[in-house]
Amino acid sequence: MQQNVSERRVYARIQQGFTVKLQELDLYQELRLAGRKKETAAMIVNLSASGALVSTGQFFKEKTILKLEVDMPEWQKHTGSFFRHAVVLPSPPMLLTAEVVRSQRSNGGNHSVAVRFVGVDRMYTRTINNMVKEFERRKALKKS
Repeated sequence: MQQNVSERRVYARIQQGFTVKLQELDLYQELRLAGRKKETAAMIVNLSASGALVSTGQFFKEKTILKLEVDMPEWQKHTGSFFRHAVVLPSPPMLLTAEVVRSQRSNGGNHSVAVRFVGVDRMYTRTINNMVKEFERRKALKKS
């Protein structure tokens, strides 16, 4: 019996077009190039607390480790932290580390790159999950 993809997911997922900068992480290259590595501009197609689907012009092999700088407006207000503010302007990019689990060529020459977050602090997982729930709540309110 094959499991439905939505049944396997632990966290809810939203379709959201956040901009993101991707950078391949390689300890040896990081030491040798000292910050001269190129960043690739991309767009998050969908997002959950455990990973994302990213549309980018660059192909990444499976198991590649990436640094993601995700521009998510006001993400800090979803942290659940005692010190959070109602609105934090401007929010700095959220920095995440992810492993490529799948990379496929899609329409228009771009690649759909599925990543799972690795080594992510629980606070970030909780923050993304809170954001997803808030986006779903807003979407439901718009429909009614």
